[in-house]
Amino acid sequence: MDQSTSEPSAGIAAAVPAAPAPVAAPAPAAAAAPAPAAAAPPPVPPPLPPRVAAAAMRPPEPPAAPRRSKRRLGCLVAVLLVVILVGLFGGLVVMGVAAESSGTLMSGVYGGKDPERRIVEHVIRGGELDTKSKVVVIDVKGIILSEGAFDSAGSRRIAYELETARQDPFVKAVVLDMDTPGGEVTASDEIHREVDLCSRDGIPVVTCMRSVAASGGYFVAAASDWIVANRLTITGSIGVIIGTTNYTNLFSKIGLEAEVYKSGPMKDMLRGSRERTDMERAYVQRLVDETYREFAAVVANGRTRYDTAEDVMNSQFGDGRIVSGAEALELGLVDQIGYFDDAVDKARELAGEPMVKVVRYRRPMRFTDLLMGMQSQRSAGLRSLLPAEMAAVQPGRLYFLMPSALP
Repeated sequence: MDQSTSEPSAGIAAAVPAAPAPVAAPAPAAAAAPAPAAAAPPPVPPPLPPRVAAAAMRPPEPPAAPRRSKRRLGCLVAVLLVVILVGLFGGLVVMGVAAESSGTLMSGVYGGKDPERRIVEHVIRGGELDTKSKVVVIDVKGIILSEGAFDSAGSRRIAYELETARQDPFVKAVVLDMDTPGGEVTASDEIHREVDLCSRDGIPVVTCMRSVAASGGYFVAAASDWIVANRLTITGSIGVIIGTTNYTNLFSKIGLEAEVYKSGPMKDMLRGSRERTDMERAYVQRLVDETYREFAAVVANGRTRYDTAEDVMNSQFGDGRIVSGAEALELGLVDQIGYFDDAVDKARELAGEPMVKVVRYRRPMRFTDLLMGMQSQRSAGLRSLLPAEMAAVQPGRLYFLMPSALP
């Protein structure tokens, strides 16, 4: 009984909630710090116009690439080409002067300020120190032309050098250093005349034949007082030749026909677009025969073995063949087999002064020589692809020229 009454009282006691714990009072707040004074607001900029504002919001464009002026570029290329050409020319001149001056001593300059007549004199053999006498060596090298390039046998240059030597009172003899297959008839005759004038004025002329001294070369040498040839020299070829090109068949194949207006029936007798008539062939052959007789007369006047032009024309070499130096000696076309030194010794002997110095005439190379050479190559067209001797031969001209130099 006591248990039943005690259980409910225990349950009631458990159901009553416990009293809440007392809450601690908050601590008194510390004294607040005084607030700083407020800063003045920045001035407001005036509003931008609508277009300016839009442009300001747009991202900046990348810088444009600099535009090159075509004129400036062209000038730069031209200047660069000029510098290259001048450099190449300077190198060639230096190399040429060094090659020519090696072992030589410049002893004189002739012709003054005229570039066409300027001659530089180089000593190639020393002589007595107390004498001004000298033997002059003149080059005759390359194909003989009236107007030759710097490295060719131009008749104007060679004739002027011979005239200069003839008028120099200290020149006692002349040596022609020859290596030529011949050339134009009139150009060869101009040089021959100056050689003959030297001999008549008492200045002996000795010709030294190198590899080739044929046709027009021999025409020049025949006027000299003594001829020295290497035993292997190619000489002879005493004769005349003239040529043209006949392309009538080519024209007919490609359908071309030349239309020519002429003042006479033989005005175009060497024109390549038509055949020659019998009268024209006979006329051209007569020109060749007359010139050949002149050549034979020159040989007869210069060689003691042959008295007349007919003797030369009827000789073993009268058919225009080439001969070696050794055979030429047997035929009386040369006087001695030897070398350049032998020719110099003979010139000193004929001069009567065995210890005289020996000088060589040279023409200084000019910038215009280089430009003229480039221009001639450009104007030559397909002929510039030929060897120099073949490219120099022009149709319709008479030549004292060995056949191997023809196209």
